[in-house]
Amino acid sequence: MKLWNNRRIHRAMVAFFLLAALAVAALVFSNNYLQPISPIYELNDGWDIYLNGVKQSTDSLLNSNVGIVGIGDVITISRPLPEFEISNPCVSTYSIHSMVDAYLDDELIYSFGRDYLYDEKTVPKKLNYFPLGNDYAGKTLTIILSGSRKDTFSGISPILIGDRKDLLTHHSISQRYNLIAGMFLLVMGMIMMVLSPFMIIYHSNDFRLFFCGLISLLLGLYTYSFYGLIDLLCNDPTLNTICEYSSLYNIPTALLGYLMSVYKGRLRKLFRSLFLLNIGVFLTVFILTVIGRNRIFEFTNLLHGMAISESLISIFVITIQDYKKLKEQEKPSFNSENVFSLGLIIFMVLSLADIFKYNYSKYLGPAGEPRSTIDGFLIGSLLLVSTLLISYILYIIYNSDLDSMQNKISSLAYTDPLTGLSNRARCEQVMDMLSQEHVAYAIISLDLNKLKQVNDTLGHHEGDRLLQGFATILSDCFMDSNLVGRMGGDEFIVVSTEDRALNITRRIHEFYSMINDWNHKEQMFQYSASYGYAYSYEVPSGSAREVYMLADSRMYEMKKEHHTDRRRGVIKDA
Repeated sequence: MKLWNNRRIHRAMVAFFLLAALAVAALVFSNNYLQPISPIYELNDGWDIYLNGVKQSTDSLLNSNVGIVGIGDVITISRPLPEFEISNPCVSTYSIHSMVDAYLDDELIYSFGRDYLYDEKTVPKKLNYFPLGNDYAGKTLTIILSGSRKDTFSGISPILIGDRKDLLTHHSISQRYNLIAGMFLLVMGMIMMVLSPFMIIYHSNDFRLFFCGLISLLLGLYTYSFYGLIDLLCNDPTLNTICEYSSLYNIPTALLGYLMSVYKGRLRKLFRSLFLLNIGVFLTVFILTVIGRNRIFEFTNLLHGMAISESLISIFVITIQDYKKLKEQEKPSFNSENVFSLGLIIFMVLSLADIFKYNYSKYLGPAGEPRSTIDGFLIGSLLLVSTLLISYILYIIYNSDLDSMQNKISSLAYTDPLTGLSNRARCEQVMDMLSQEHVAYAIISLDLNKLKQVNDTLGHHEGDRLLQGFATILSDCFMDSNLVGRMGGDEFIVVSTEDRALNITRRIHEFYSMINDWNHKEQMFQYSASYGYAYSYEVPSGSAREVYMLADSRMYEMKKEHHTDRRRGVIKDA
C-alpha cells in the first residue's frame, strides 16, 4: 500500500509540473506567434460624453467619472470617425449588464440587450463587436449605454477599432495570462475531481481532494468568466454571466467545505455552520433570480460582505489554531496543515485586496468598473491550488507512514514473536468478535506433546525449533483458516468460519500426514500433538470462549488417553 501511495504521489507531482510547463510553453508560444496582422486603434479620446443629457467635462473614456449608472440612466458618447488603414473596420467595446445601441450618423448599426430586458432576464456582460462598413470616414459614431437595473455599472469601457479577426487575436493575447492560468486551474480541478471518489472510498470518506478539485474548478471558471473569456470562446454571454456569479458565490462555500474536512471538534462545527449558511444564501439568491424578483448581480455587495467577514474569521481561527499546535510541539515542524494555512491566508488577503480595489473602482474611481482586474485573486488562486496539492501530498505521505507504523505496532501487539502466529491477545480478540457475529464456526484446540522433555534433554534452543516447526505445519495445513494462533506455551488454536468449518476432520488427517512427513526428516525429536474441536452450534449461548473451552476439554481427554496408552505400554514392556 505504501509503495502504491508513493507511486501515486510521484505521478501527481509529475502531472502537476508537466501542466505548469505546458502553461509556460503556451505563454511563450502566444508571445511569439499570435500577433495581429493589421493595426489596432484605441479610440478613447475626443468624445462628447453625456449622462442623462448632461455633458461631462472630460472627453476621455478612461477618465469619464460618470458615477454609478442605474435603471433609467443613459450614457451617450459620440465623435466623428477618422479614416483607418483597414478594410471594413470593426468596433470592439465591453458592456456590463447594460443595453448597447450604436449609430453611424442616424443609422442604427448595432443593438444588444433589449430583448433580455423585455423578457425580464438579466442583461449579461458582453464583448460587443460591430462593423462600420467602408463608408464610415467623416461620419459620427454614437454609442448609447442604458442601465438595466439599480447600480448596473460605472465607467465606460475602452473602444478599439480594427479588423474583427485581429481584434479577437488582440483580445486573446491581452488575456493570455488569464487564459493559461484559468486553463491550469480548470484542468487541475478536473483531475482532482476524477480522483476524489477513489480517495473518498479508500481513505475513510476523506473529502479533501474533492474540495481541492471543486475549489480549483471554481477559481478557473471565475477567472474565465470575469474577463469574458467564456463569451469569447463560446459566443454565449448568458453562459458567461451564469458561470461568473455561480462560481463567485460558491468559491467561499468550497473553501469552507475544505476547512470542514480538515479540522475537527469545534472548528469543524464552526466551518460546517458557515458552509451551510453559504449554501442557504446561494439557493435563496438563485430562487429569487429564477422567479424574476431580483437579478443575481444585485447581491454582489452581500457576497462581498460575507466573503470579507468569513475570511477574517477563518484567518483568525486558523492562525490561532496553528499557533497553539506549534506551541504544544516540543520540536516545531512544518506539516500539511501549515502549508495549506499559508496558501489560504495569502489567497484570502489578495482576494480581499481585490474586493476593496473593485469596490473603489466601481463606486469612487474615475475609470469605473470596466478597468477593474482580479490580478491578486488570480495569483492567490494559483498559490492556493499549489499549496492545496502540496498539502494533500504531505497529508498522504504522513497517513501512509502512519498506517505503516500502526500496522507494525499492530503486528507487534498481536503476533507471537517466536512462531509468527497470532498471540493470545489476538486470539481472544477474534473470539470476542465471533461472539458478536452470527456466523457458523469451528475451533480446534491443539497441544504440542513433548515440549518440556525436549527443553530438558536437548535444551531450549531445540525446544524453540520444535515450536517453530509445529507452527509451520499448522500454518501450511490451515492456511485458509481465519486464525492460527498460539495461546501460550505448548497450546495452539485454529479458528475456521462457515464453509471452512465443515472440513475439520479432513484437515486433521492432513495435519497428521504432514506431521509424519516432518518426522521422517527430523533427527533430533519427533512431532506429536493432541487435539480437540468444537462447533459453534454446540454452545447455546453463542460464546466463542465457551466453544474454545469445549474444544480444549476434548483435547485434554485425548491427551489423557495418550498418557494412559504410554503407561500401558511401559507396564506391558516390564
